[in-house]
Amino acid sequence: MVKDSDTLHAGDRRIIAALQINPRAAVGVLGRILGEHERTVARKVRRLVTSGAIRPTAVYDTLRCGRGSAVHLRLETHSGALDRAAQALTQRSDVRRVVAVSGRSSVLWCEMIVPNIPELHNLVAEGLPGIPDVRRFEVHTTLRTFTTVAEWHLPVLSPEEEDLLRRSAVQHLPTPADRYELSSPERQVADALMENARVSLTDLSHRLGFSVATAGRRVASLLERRMLYLRTEVEPGLLGLPVQAQLCLTVPPAALGAVGTALSAYPEVRYCAAITGTQNLIAEVCLRHEADFYRFLDDRLGGIPHVSGVATEIITHAYKRGFVVKPLPATS
Repeated sequence: MVKDSDTLHAGDRRIIAALQINPRAAVGVLGRILGEHERTVARKVRRLVTSGAIRPTAVYDTLRCGRGSAVHLRLETHSGALDRAAQALTQRSDVRRVVAVSGRSSVLWCEMIVPNIPELHNLVAEGLPGIPDVRRFEVHTTLRTFTTVAEWHLPVLSPEEEDLLRRSAVQHLPTPADRYELSSPERQVADALMENARVSLTDLSHRLGFSVATAGRRVASLLERRMLYLRTEVEPGLLGLPVQAQLCLTVPPAALGAVGTALSAYPEVRYCAAITGTQNLIAEVCLRHEADFYRFLDDRLGGIPHVSGVATEIITHAYKRGFVVKPLPATS
């Protein structure tokens, strides 16, 4: 099992970056684009998956599929209760991200899918039943996502390689609808892709009782309409990016779109969204060193107009990402 403190070598990182751009790319396509033999690529991909270094998965676009809204929760726990509260959160099927951050107290951030406004009210009014030792929490609803973790990739490939990988993937419709009804067969296909985004159409057809052609059409339909995003889950530390931080920015409403778009264009930013609250833009960045974080704040963020305030927190441990539960941090 690969540990978060490990670092993968350059060849593995190139394959992972390619799979971040197109998680379902065939090994022959990967080999041709990256200049490696197909059997070598197949062996490397198999090793990366079986070792736990990567997990090809998928996530719903919850708003487009009518499955609810994403909310970000900031929770402060009692001293010594951080791991216990985090573990309880990871067991919830409606929570897809749980991270601990540095700060004045024991703080967790989690991302939760809330199905409707009444459930959001219950969350605000009653809190999170069954989550121990939480002494204070805040709820911030996601209003617009500028870039998702599923769209982020390690910037180690050439522009030509990236372009070829994007062309090899299912292409999005230029103007998908804001909302689609999710059919029962589509849910079955989505569940299979969440379990393994690289499942073959042959295996998918056998598992679900479709023809191979039907399985292919249903996968393509989910991806074309952006109902589902494929994602190669990997800890940034394995890619040589051990410093991960969360930013909460204060931006005038009229500048939210411009700031969110500018921020999400930087390769260090793996997530960026507008949220409710005084601090109305949230972002996650991945970097090689604390000095790079300083330069990001000074050069990148400092060059974006209309940012009137920023709170920065280092992510000290990820307990769950993309619905994938991570091991507890090692104790001395």
